[in-house]
Amino acid sequence: MPSGNKGRGKPKRVCVVNSHPIQYYAPFYAHLARDAEIELEVFYLSDASLRGAVDPGFGRTVKWDIDLLAGYQHRFVGRSYRTVIPAGFFSLVTPELFGAIYRGKFDVVTIHGYAHAANLIAIAAARLSGARIFFRCDTNAVLAKKKRQSLAKRLFVKGVFAACHTMLTIGTRNREFYRWMGVPERKLVQVPFSVDNRRFFAASRLSAAERADIRGSLGIRDDRPALLFVSKFMPGKRPDLLVEAAGQLAGEGHGLHLVMAGSGDMEGELRRLAETFPQLPVSFPGFVNQSEMPRLLAACDVLIFPSTIDQWGLIVNEAMAVGMPVVVGADAGCAPDLVEDGINGYIVPSNDLDALRQALGRLVIDAGLRREMAKASLDMIETWSFRESHDGWREALGLAKCVEDMRSSVPEGGQCAP
Repeated sequence: MPSGNKGRGKPKRVCVVNSHPIQYYAPFYAHLARDAEIELEVFYLSDASLRGAVDPGFGRTVKWDIDLLAGYQHRFVGRSYRTVIPAGFFSLVTPELFGAIYRGKFDVVTIHGYAHAANLIAIAAARLSGARIFFRCDTNAVLAKKKRQSLAKRLFVKGVFAACHTMLTIGTRNREFYRWMGVPERKLVQVPFSVDNRRFFAASRLSAAERADIRGSLGIRDDRPALLFVSKFMPGKRPDLLVEAAGQLAGEGHGLHLVMAGSGDMEGELRRLAETFPQLPVSFPGFVNQSEMPRLLAACDVLIFPSTIDQWGLIVNEAMAVGMPVVVGADAGCAPDLVEDGINGYIVPSNDLDALRQALGRLVIDAGLRREMAKASLDMIETWSFRESHDGWREALGLAKCVEDMRSSVPEGGQCAP
């Protein structure tokens, strides 16, 4: 990585505190670390995602198969990081974090949410060391307003927000959440919740033979459209609603194939439900890891995300980066930012079986519409990428945006400083 800062000031020293290495965040840290004007160090408090830990939603041990530590400076903090599993508020306390931040002489300390006691330690250390505090969470205003919040919890959250200097908003509904909680507009900076679009696009470029092989392994016959669900099998994700909608369409004589990728407590229930629709071909390929996800997406035709509980829904980003139409539940945080109804997919009211069936029906019967929406998804996700997230970080740090010629010559990569 070029280190030249000739004619520039010292790089901004930035510390990011996160519970554990996360498959969606680590690639962006590596991207941000290439910026010569940002000296990034990530503090992790647990290595659970590296050693493999049981994910209750998937109902199985999950160990991601992409490198979560490459390309950026990182450190595991605390004596218990090898054994602790991030769960409740007191699962991560990590008193050693105070000294690591205080001695680090950082310009900025970034915390993710308020779910762990260690984040309060990070705030205290940052305040005493004179560092600015950035706050990031993915809370969705629509879901937050539906959830009862005690006065004590609301006052606690407001106190955390008051202690922070800048809130990094991930999208429209996250921004609305901060405003609903009384955070002034001047403290908000947009840092879009993005994925590594380049990796997904590149890995999804399948030959006709490769695509046919994957579809064959899923039991998909001929060129019928494959409708894909990828998530945990749990009630709030509404996989059952999708099985019913697809089953009704199949019963009406529409040729389609349903692919239910994932795992969880509802799997048995979903299999039994699918059996009640004898004309519905359905596959359950199980949990799909990150390295295989682009190929699975590329082998299917439509991504359906009917969740009523997701603060965002990054699988929608991934599907769009591959070039897929998307059908998304209205409560999902990503809906207003990533889905233009009727253009690259459909936004359907939550828990509305008829609306979901109608949206899927339009896509199942019209291959031309699927192609148009697939192209629209690719075009739209181009402006919701690491580039825009990078620009948001630079704005929050008081740095100029990345120059356009750097963007065009090295899309979503490269540093902004020469």
